[in-house]
Amino acid sequence: MCGDLEEEDNEAERLYAAFLHAANSALHDAVDHRGGSRGSLDSQATISDETLHKYMDGLFGDLLNACIKDGKRVIERDRYRVLACQAIVLARAAGFLAGQLDLREDPLRNSIGALMAEYETQHPAHDPDHDHHTEGHGHQHHGD
Repeated sequence: MCGDLEEEDNEAERLYAAFLHAANSALHDAVDHRGGSRGSLDSQATISDETLHKYMDGLFGDLLNACIKDGKRVIERDRYRVLACQAIVLARAAGFLAGQLDLREDPLRNSIGALMAEYETQHPAHDPDHDHHTEGHGHQHHGD
């Protein structure tokens, strides 16, 4: 039983370390490469698409930084649990914000699309039509 808990702790630590690596890479891309900054909205007479994209990258970076900082506030074995809660809270916030938008713009579809696009960059979708290692793999071979 004690070994099971240790394995769970090791897996949680591995997953949290993977999050930190991916988050730091995403921060580098969003902020360093694309110049993301929430301050890009300051003093803008009209907001261009480029300015909005920089703002969105900056907000994304600020949220990731907040998640990392909050994780550092707890003991190592609890960091993964905090990360799991952060994902739920940010999904709730996305749903809340989408719920305030004009339904004709299909805000739920746009929010879910963004969520799934980011998720799939972390976990590329498996294509069952090209899996030849399992029985009943999604298509028939000619002559079967």
